[in-house]
Amino acid sequence: KLYRRLSCLENSTALSDGDKKRAREILSSPDALHYMSSEESYEDEAVEPRSGPEPRKIRKLSWEKRKLRNIEEKLDEAYLAGLTEKQWFTSARVNRTEDESPRLHPTNGPRWTVRSD
Repeated sequence: KLYRRLSCLENSTALSDGDKKRAREILSSPDALHYMSSEESYEDEAVEPRSGPEPRKIRKLSWEKRKLRNIEEKLDEAYLAGLTEKQWFTSARVNRTEDESPRLHPTNGPRWTVRSD
């Protein structure tokens, strides 16, 4: 996930220059993986069975500010938009849930990423 977000960062037209700078700050930091939401495989009977990777469940980070979440979502959308048809069919489907990740926020990170409440 980190690699694909970094690869989409420079070519993304969905992000402003300021948001690109913010994303670069996070994605290039030694703590970059701490800013990624938790993912896990799961079985959901409502999801149609298909070939390819198992669907992934994404848990939200309770401490994450909306600004960071918006940047991540735009980078993920840019990645999906750039896939070929074959790549799209063989990529894992993700389902964002309201379940919270147990992951704690990184210490000494930029203030714009972490909610204070």
